[in-house]
Order: sequence, then structure tokens, then C-alpha cells
Amino acid sequence: MSAQLDVAARGTRSTTRIPLRTRLRSASVWIVAAFVVLITVIALVLLTGDDESEEPLHYDSTARTGTKALVETLRDHDVDVTTTEDQEQARTAAARPDTTLLIPTNTGALSPGDIAGLQYALRTHGNRLVLVDPGPSITEFTDRITVNDNLSPLADPEATSPPACASPIARSAGAVTTGDVEYAETKKNTDGIAACFPFTGPGVDEIDNAEVAPGSARGQVVTDSGGSVPLTVLGNPAWVTNEHIDEEGNASLVLSQLSQTQNVVVYHPTFDGSDEQSPPTTIDFVPDWFLAGVLWLIPCVLVLLLVIGRRFGPLAIEQLPVIVPAVETVHGRAALSSRSHDRDGALHTLRTGALLRIAKRLSLSPDARTPDIIARIAATTGADPGYLHHVFVTASAHTDTELTELVHQLTQIESEIP
Repeated sequence: MSAQLDVAARGTRSTTRIPLRTRLRSASVWIVAAFVVLITVIALVLLTGDDESEEPLHYDSTARTGTKALVETLRDHDVDVTTTEDQEQARTAAARPDTTLLIPTNTGALSPGDIAGLQYALRTHGNRLVLVDPGPSITEFTDRITVNDNLSPLADPEATSPPACASPIARSAGAVTTGDVEYAETKKNTDGIAACFPFTGPGVDEIDNAEVAPGSARGQVVTDSGGSVPLTVLGNPAWVTNEHIDEEGNASLVLSQLSQTQNVVVYHPTFDGSDEQSPPTTIDFVPDWFLAGVLWLIPCVLVLLLVIGRRFGPLAIEQLPVIVPAVETVHGRAALSSRSHDRDGALHTLRTGALLRIAKRLSLSPDARTPDIIARIAATTGADPGYLHHVFVTASAHTDTELTELVHQLTQIESEIP
């Protein structure tokens, strides 16, 4: 009987019945681990991405078109930033002293009454209003600024625009990236209006018979200090986005404009009704049956873990120390050498064993060197020393046949020792 069968048989006979409580205790780790993993997966599916808006120019969006970087940078510069989609909250916050109200997008969602309410709140303490590329809806906020329409249709503005004005903020920012829309004063030479960053480049020429007269103050940044509410128009929305805020002088221009007051209110208007819908979240793409399927998988997975994790048969109980017969060790090492095709290792082991046995027969010391043992074998048997050196030292086995032949020669030489 082999050692493996012997241990299995004795372990089977001596093993006692394992109590149910012990089995449950050993399986509790699997149960808890499976439960934690499944709950985590469900939570990630249901909650991932739901808190963060993906709307363009939204203050909570970390996408390329979001404005999260702008908001956090203002806060890092000790500016008290309030973000909201609620108009009532925006109006209340805008009525605080030393405040700038920033509306980065969706100005078309505001009615004349909404705009009047916001401007009234700003006038309470002479606060400022900053609009980001409001487009034609700029006329709802003021009749002193409009979209510039007197540029040639063939205009090809350069990629960057220099300040081209006396504003210290614009000059400090330097050139900024060029947008698609330019703004101008409604009437030429209107007091209190200053314009910076006009389009430059080939074909940027003013035309006659347009709403905006040639020579009017125009640019991508227009400030109006003579209206009912101090107003600044930033004509390029890319200046405030996460993707482009760090290009050219964009960050310097925008942050300087918004940090003139201690408080900044970022109001993101939303469209009511079906005019505009919020972008779908991850959970919107999940079928209705998915959650029920996940809940059903929980007990199934627990049962599967219990089946896979159970022990196949009782444990073998062995008295220590364990004594393994030498023949089992030899057979085990032989099996390992056979599976790994380690012929040289097997040959080295056989040579060493043969030399030790021959040295003992010839009354040599266990520390005797191989050349000394080979010389004594040659003297005792009359064999050729070169042949003995070949068999015991230099010969190599590349195939099983060569290994068998060398082992036969070792056995033959050993048998000739008296």
C-alpha cells in the first residue's frame, strides 16, 4: 500500500463526525464575502454617476464641457462660491453684498420676469452680473449690448485674440482662445461700455448696412458699467470649460473677472417642461428586470460558494512526527524527474549514490574526491580510467535510451567491486 493510500485509509478510520456548527463557522467567511461583494456591485450600478451632471457648462460636471475646475479654483482662491439650479436660491444669494452672479448657460430659459427679479436682487447692493455667451438673449438683459452682425461672412478669425483694449484685467491675461461670437454696443459711442478681444485675422472686416454700425466697440468681452446692473459678457464659453480653461490666458481672464467680489453665485438655469430634458443616467439604461435578477442571484451565489468551498471527505488525522518510508521518497523523486524530463539530474543522483557505495566498499573516507575513487576502482578492477571518468563524470543523457545505458554501465562497474 502506498503512503498516500495508507494515510487516507487511516485518516478515514480515525476521523470523527464534524458538527454542523463547525461547518457553518468555516463557511461564514464565504457567506460574508459574497454578501459584501454583491451589495457593492448593486450600489455601484444604482449610484455611479447619478450625482454628477453631464450638462454642458454645469458647475458639477467634470466632463470636458463642464465648469467644475472653474468653481473649485475660485474656492481655492478664498472666494465664497454658491452653486444652484434653483432661481429663488440664486436670487437670495445674489442679494448679498459684494457678490457676482454668473450665469454660464441657458439664459434662454429665463423669462423677462425672472431676469427682472435677478437684476433687482443685484441692484440691492450694486452687485455684478456676468453672462457667458448669452447669444441673442443678451437683449433680454440689456438694450445697450447686442450680438455683432457687422462682420464679413468670409471672416476667418485667428485662433487667438489679443486684448486690444486698455483694461488692466485683459492686458494682464494676454491673448485668449478665439470663440465664434462677438458682441458690440447697440449704439456707437455709448458711455460706460468697453470691449476687449475683438476678432483679428484675414477677412475680419466690418460691413455697412448692419444693425451694429462700423466702428462700434466690439469684442468677445464687453463690460457695461453704465446700465442698471454692472454687466460683463464673456463671449467664448470655452474659456470656462474644464477642457480649455488652462489654455492661453483663459484662466487669468475669467478668474480675474469673477474674483472682483468676495462672493460668487453660479446659477445654472434649467428648462421647464419638454423643451429640454436632463441627460440619461446609468440607471436609465438598466432593464426593469435587472434588479430582481440581481436579488435572485444572491442566494444562488451563496449556495454555489458553499458547494465549491466544502471539503471532499473527512480530513486525514496523522500522528506526528510522520515517518515516510525511503522507498516512497525515491519513487516520488523519480516521478518528479520523469515528469520534468530531468535526465541529467537523475543521472547525477545515481552517480553520487554509486560512488558513495563503492567508496564504502573500498574503505575510503566519505569525504574522498571523485578522481580518487575512480583511481581506486581502476586499480581494483583493472578498468580503463578514461572509461570510468566518462561513465562517472563526463557522459550526458539526452534520451531515455542513453540514460538507461549509463545506468546499466554504473551497475556493471559497481557489481565488479568485491
